[in-house]
This record gives sequence, C-alpha cells and structure tokens, in this order.
Amino acid sequence: MPEILLPYTNVELTDEVNKLPNTFGLLNALAIAPSEPKRSRIVRIDFREGQIVVLSHQEPGAPGEVAGDDDQNGIIIAIPHFTHFENILVGDIDGMLEVVNGEITERSLDAELERKLVIIRKNHAITREFLRLGMLRGEIKDGKLRVLYNLYDTFGVEKKEIDFALGTAATDVRSKCEEASDHIISNAKGETVGAVEAVVDTKFFSKLISHSKVEKFWLQAQNASAQTNLERQRLGGNWGRVFEFGDILFREYKGGLPVKSNDGTVSTVKNVDDNSGTAYPTGTQSMFRTYDGPAYHIDRVNQAPTEEEDGSIFISTKVLDHGTGLEMKSQSNMLAICKQPDCLVQFKTN
Repeated sequence: MPEILLPYTNVELTDEVNKLPNTFGLLNALAIAPSEPKRSRIVRIDFREGQIVVLSHQEPGAPGEVAGDDDQNGIIIAIPHFTHFENILVGDIDGMLEVVNGEITERSLDAELERKLVIIRKNHAITREFLRLGMLRGEIKDGKLRVLYNLYDTFGVEKKEIDFALGTAATDVRSKCEEASDHIISNAKGETVGAVEAVVDTKFFSKLISHSKVEKFWLQAQNASAQTNLERQRLGGNWGRVFEFGDILFREYKGGLPVKSNDGTVSTVKNVDDNSGTAYPTGTQSMFRTYDGPAYHIDRVNQAPTEEEDGSIFISTKVLDHGTGLEMKSQSNMLAICKQPDCLVQFKTN
C-alpha cells in the first residue's frame, strides 16, 4: 500500500527539495548566470547585428536618419536532462537507532527522507556549478566529461586567449589586463558592462600576486583598510583570495568537483585548470543565463519551473516490488549559457 509506505506526493517532495537552499559554488554565489525558467526544453537564442551610430544634427522638421534593417540570426539549443536515483530500503529504517537532540530514538521514514533530499539537492547543485564553470570556459561538459556544447563553435566566434607569461619577470602584466578588458568591451555589442572580473586557479593567482610588477600592489592592498574585506571571500564555500589589479577583479577558485566515469571510478576535476582562468563582464543585462526547462514527466508537460524554484528539481517515486523499499528519481533540466562567448577571455600562464 504506497500511501502507507510514503504518505507524501511527488508534488510535496518536489516542493520540499526545492526549499533546501542551494549554497554551493562560487559562481552560484556570484549569481553570474541567473535562472530563466522555460516552458520547453528546446530554446532559440536570437541575436541581431544592428549597428548603433552617433546621430547627426538635423534642422527641426527635416527627415531624420533612417535605420537599416538588422540582420537577425538565431541558434537552437536543447536543455540537457540530468537524473539521480536514491533508494530508501526497509533495512535503512527497520530496527535502526539514531540520536536526535541528544536522545536515542528509532530512525523514522521522515528523517531518512530528509537525509535523502539533502543528498539529492547537493548532487544537482554541484551539477549546476559544473555547467556554469563550463560556460565560462566556453566548453560545457556533463558528469562523464562529454562535451555538450562548445560555445565558440555554436555561436561561430573565435576564442580569445591571453598568455600572461607570469613566469617571466619582464612581462607587462597591466597591459595584459588592458588587452582583456579592451577585448570584452569591444565585443559587448550593445550589452552593458559594469566591470570585468576573472576567475582563476590557485597557481595563476599565486603567480600573479608574486610577480615583480604586481607584488607591491598586492602588499599595499593587504595593508589598506579599504581592501581588508577583499583579501578573502568565503562565497559558496570557497575560501579564495580576491585582488583587483589592472581594472580586473581576480577571484581565486579553489578545489574541484567529483565526476564518475563509465566504470564507476570517481575522480576530481578542478574547478579551474592549473595556471588558467577566464575573464568575463559583470553587470550585463542578459548575456549569461541558466535555462531551467520543464521536468520530463507527464504531470509537468509544457510547464516552466516557477520563479521560486531556482535550480528546479523534480522528484517522482516508485514503490519497489514486494514492499522492499522506495525508489526516488530526481531530475533537473538545465543549461548555463553565455550568449556572447566572444566576450569571454581565457587566461593562461607559464
């Protein structure tokens, strides 16, 4: 009797897992690619190559300048589908004890459900961060490291790379920063750019602040009261250093994310590859988005996730044969996209 084994509906479990806050990841904390719910798992991105010009003076009443027709293009992308299963078996609860508020009590179905929902939320949260990291690199991969989208190929633009050569004392680091900012602003094409930031790995960051032409500015920043709060920022669980130089705010992103190969082996993929990073514009209007599509379920056909369901997860349940337990299937349908990948600049160093 399913209603006795699990007195919760799919809707109630879905609501509960989405109430759990997603606090994982630096990019999530920075809100670089905010969620945009979609009613379909197929998305068309349109972009126009209209030209903006300085208008000339005209006498009052004279005909004004006529704008030319914009060249409108578009691409169609499919939002990937991610699933994760968790089981609650009779043996997970029956005869088991746990400590709650300092008291020993029998393990309950509610407590086990809560534990499983937390695991589900974490799995989908790190997947969301992994997609956003791929978005910045311009190559979006899944948990088996298969390429889902190469944004440069998809949008038909050339990747911009800058070698900072931080292992060379004579390198003009400030000019490298200026080159990156110039490239981003020049390719904004009508988008707003509030500032330029860069997410880099620990090795790149350490070489940057120890470079002969940068080190004194780093030391000054550590001694300046205005910069004290910028030394390290614990955002999304990342204890990374932060430093502004050459009009670019550099953020150190430590750690990595676990991925599982086809044979079940789990390995760690660094959030940012060694000696590398990505510069990107902030303060844009719609350049970066995380599309959340509808769940692949008959109850959710053509229904976009609600605004409250950031990183929407849908849960459906199935009672296992002969009452041996419960299977919980969770799914999210999401894709992080930079609509103008020519505004991304890839950093590397020797």
